[in-house]
Amino acid sequence: MTFDVRPLAITPDSLPFGTSFLPSGHGIALDQWGYVEEEYLLSGTAYEWAYDDDLGLVPFRKSAHPYTTRVLTRRPADPARASGAVQLEPLHPNLDRGVTWRTIHPWILRNGHTWVGVTQAKQVSKQLRERIEPERYGAVCIPADGLGYDILGQVAVALRSGALGIGGLALGEVTRLVMSGWSATGSFCRVFAQDGFHELYRLADGRPAVDGYVVGISSGSAGLAGYPPLSAQSLPLPADDPRRTIFGHGVPIFEVLSEFEAETHRDSLRPDSDSPEDPYRLYEIAGTSHAAIDNDSALTNTEQWLAAGGEASPNRINEEPSDARMDFIVRALYQRLDEWITSGTAAPRAERFAFADESAVSSRMPLARDEFGNVLGGVRTPWVEVPRAAYAPHSTPAPGYCLPPEWAPMGSPEKVAAMIPHMVPFTPETLAGLYASEEDYVSNYSASTERLVEEGFLLREEADELLEARREKVAS
Repeated sequence: MTFDVRPLAITPDSLPFGTSFLPSGHGIALDQWGYVEEEYLLSGTAYEWAYDDDLGLVPFRKSAHPYTTRVLTRRPADPARASGAVQLEPLHPNLDRGVTWRTIHPWILRNGHTWVGVTQAKQVSKQLRERIEPERYGAVCIPADGLGYDILGQVAVALRSGALGIGGLALGEVTRLVMSGWSATGSFCRVFAQDGFHELYRLADGRPAVDGYVVGISSGSAGLAGYPPLSAQSLPLPADDPRRTIFGHGVPIFEVLSEFEAETHRDSLRPDSDSPEDPYRLYEIAGTSHAAIDNDSALTNTEQWLAAGGEASPNRINEEPSDARMDFIVRALYQRLDEWITSGTAAPRAERFAFADESAVSSRMPLARDEFGNVLGGVRTPWVEVPRAAYAPHSTPAPGYCLPPEWAPMGSPEKVAAMIPHMVPFTPETLAGLYASEEDYVSNYSASTERLVEEGFLLREEADELLEARREKVAS
């Protein structure tokens, strides 16, 4: 592989799109953590891929395309502090958002890890060069859908081998690399692993360039959303194709689902495994859904898009927004994945959700719930184990809100809101029947939180923040 890599200057008048921090105060101030942000243009050659007539496992090359993309990095300013771990993220088709960064940035920053985001969507490359900042991104061009698999694979190899200037020089030695995505980019990671790209992109000594994957909030059985076509030239994968269920690739793979995705994932379920050929975990997190209200405070993309004259519809629902913190659980899961990669310590297993009717046949299956309406099974979060509300994975749109973005297949405000969770607070009578006092509630909530820490599903930092927020809410 050969690349042309060119750094882009970062100045107050020309910031990266989706930069970590805006002068307005929005985002994450990296200097407070001893981190720096850098951006590069990367040019190379990638391919469109499709299936052969037999839908064979390994796709075949259809046509070569030159591309220029951008690579955004966040790393410790002092290379000696770098942990050697890189979180590689295919940036989301919705305004190039870094959803992995949004979800786990406190864990990255605390531990000296490095984050690398890569633009991989055709329509985003057009937005960058034509609407966001033509002078900065005029050269960015991803000319066909589906080139992202090669682009991310090439970046992974280059980062691990030091073939890029953003490799061995700036990031320090890269000892392990995890690829992860959420929603559409979670599905991207599933396709990358399942359709041969993991095996294709290897280091000189034969080891895989990617040491582990997190496939976040993506259901393998959810049609095109769960397993998008390889390219515009490719047929969609049939609903019964075994690639929709993760199989062994010799590196740990985590699937992380909320209640929303679990409702369609039944046909893609498989057992957990500790086998060196197939290390795998499925984590279904109780009391959560696909999206949340006002969860973009760590991202600046929307503000920059609006400043460039773009339009965006806020998400507002008729119900009370959920206070669940899926991201708190997820940060612990990334820690467990890192430990599995570095020391071979297998990650803890978790209970699975139960379906309301195991014998039913439907594309979306309701989950079993307790007498209050909270889901049964899954990672037992404190907000459902010691509840003050019923947590539901679907909501309804407030009039004029939840409009789908241009790229998205959701189609209507109703479908957007259906991915947003809400909660229904218990009546005083119900609370009185569950807890002897507010102190009794807080005590039980604290015990549930500490159990999650002991089980490995919550880190100390998030546990302390969760408990403090709960105490403040009770006190108010």
